[in-house]
Amino acid sequence: MSKKRGRAIKEALQAYGFVAPFVILGAVFMVYPICNQFVRSLYNTKWGGKTVFVGLDNYLQIFTDPNYVKAIGNTLLFVVVVVPLLILLSLFIAGSIFDKHPVYVSTVRVCLYVPTIVSMVVMSTIWRFMLNSQSGLIKYFANLLGLGTVDLLAGATSARIIVMIVLIIVNIGQCVLLYLAQMIGISKDLVDACKIDGGGRWHLFRYILIPLSKPTTMLVFITETSLVLKVYVVIQLLTSGGPNYATSTMMYRLYQDAFENYNTGLASAMGVLMFIVTLVLISLRFVSERKGRE
Repeated sequence: MSKKRGRAIKEALQAYGFVAPFVILGAVFMVYPICNQFVRSLYNTKWGGKTVFVGLDNYLQIFTDPNYVKAIGNTLLFVVVVVPLLILLSLFIAGSIFDKHPVYVSTVRVCLYVPTIVSMVVMSTIWRFMLNSQSGLIKYFANLLGLGTVDLLAGATSARIIVMIVLIIVNIGQCVLLYLAQMIGISKDLVDACKIDGGGRWHLFRYILIPLSKPTTMLVFITETSLVLKVYVVIQLLTSGGPNYATSTMMYRLYQDAFENYNTGLASAMGVLMFIVTLVLISLRFVSERKGRE
């Protein structure tokens, strides 16, 4: 009995030894910064000024200032629209080509993945050039069609739509690759059985591809939600949060508070709020996934 107990303790210590480095690194680089961020959010901290404890005043300002409320609303709008569209479009594209000729699949992969490997700064600059109301490609084609001057970034609705389109184009390549990797691994017997039973492409999607791709859908949801919540470069280079804060996001406001207004306390409060929003959205997705299995 003592030997078994000693062996169990030894195995437990070995297991903890393997896990310990990751736990320590996670605590140092994740848990501590989050806790420190929350503590900083309780102070009115300005560079070159005094640090004053203000409690929850920073959070109150975020939820009462119309510009901050608009930034929160825009961020949630981008998440609610962009992430589901990415999932649906990626599922459709991957499901349409996964069983085609390998050369065709590889060509589509490359074409879709190029925007992903290109720097976000480069992509945003290209779109800024195309949408320039004075010398952009959109203006050129608009003049050819006799539409006059077209400035899609001047309107609130059109600016939001442009930002969403850019986010989808930049991120869809990675999502399609993930779904393709999942679908290529599906047994060919299942696909053949669906065809033999008279099932069309819709039946293949509904009964085989979508159910078997649920783990990938979860991964795509988590990664893309995190990316869209942290969108900054596209906003900074394409719209600068305009017009009239119509495309301002939580991350963009955080940057402005920290590096333009030098109010790190308010920026920390926005960072904590972003963490909570991300945690809530991902938790809701896990809960819905669990209920679906039950």
